[in-house]
Amino acid sequence: MIKNGKYYVAPPNDGSNFKVLFSHLAATGAGRPVDGDGVPEGPWTPELLAEAISLIDADGNGVDLRTVQFWFQDNDKGIRPESIRWLARIFGCGDPDATSEWQAHLSAAKSRLLAERRARRGADGASLQTEDTPMVEGDDAAHARGRLGLALRTEGLFSHESSLNLPVLVLAGSVTLGFIAYVMGVHSVTYAPREGMEKQVGFLWAPNWTILNMVLLPLYLIQVIDLLTFWKGTGRLRLLPQRERKDWEQQADSFSQSYWTIQFICAALVFLAQWSGVYLRALLQGDDGRL
Repeated sequence: MIKNGKYYVAPPNDGSNFKVLFSHLAATGAGRPVDGDGVPEGPWTPELLAEAISLIDADGNGVDLRTVQFWFQDNDKGIRPESIRWLARIFGCGDPDATSEWQAHLSAAKSRLLAERRARRGADGASLQTEDTPMVEGDDAAHARGRLGLALRTEGLFSHESSLNLPVLVLAGSVTLGFIAYVMGVHSVTYAPREGMEKQVGFLWAPNWTILNMVLLPLYLIQVIDLLTFWKGTGRLRLLPQRERKDWEQQADSFSQSYWTIQFICAALVFLAQWSGVYLRALLQGDDGRL
């Protein structure tokens, strides 16, 4: 059956769970455009489905490719109600009645899947995973966290659910530093390098501590986080051809060596070399005038 130029499959009444039902729909290409003979343009792939969801999402965020890949795998992951609505719109081919019917059918299939898992696990008190997140507990969770490289840990700082966490943390640190400078009385200092010339120094007169850290850096971080969120969820699915797309975590983790190199250069070569050359040498020589 064809609806709105797409291949429509009516909801089956076979009592299958979500994993079985989704695998069948993905293999048959339900909701995909059809050719001149009324045949769908092939089955769904994680990349194609993630791109289709990003196009129908009003916010333009869509769903992460990694999450869609979990739907295609035989695992213990569930699916969020929001994702159910997206799939219902795709399998319903944009028809309101068909979308409503598919949403009810997918929700029922999800409930059957949870019931099967509950029965399989018995009454041992194990919690069910109902969201699009890995089901890892105990030592396995610590082991999984230990596998994260520097690149993925850094990316995690910028791709948190709240895009304001990191900018607020930087701003709070700068304000705290200013408060400490005020308490210690170094927020504004006047000194005379030579007779007849006075200079004002201190926290308030250092733009790199006030304007940069309190205004420019938080705004810059907000822009970077928004850009990363867009590219991770939607941008690369729209701009990159399917053959050039890679798993996001693998792509990010491939830069770990570059991250370690940059960290070594910044920490060892720049910071330590500059600090030891300017301050440590003066302290060892007792030359306070150079500080």
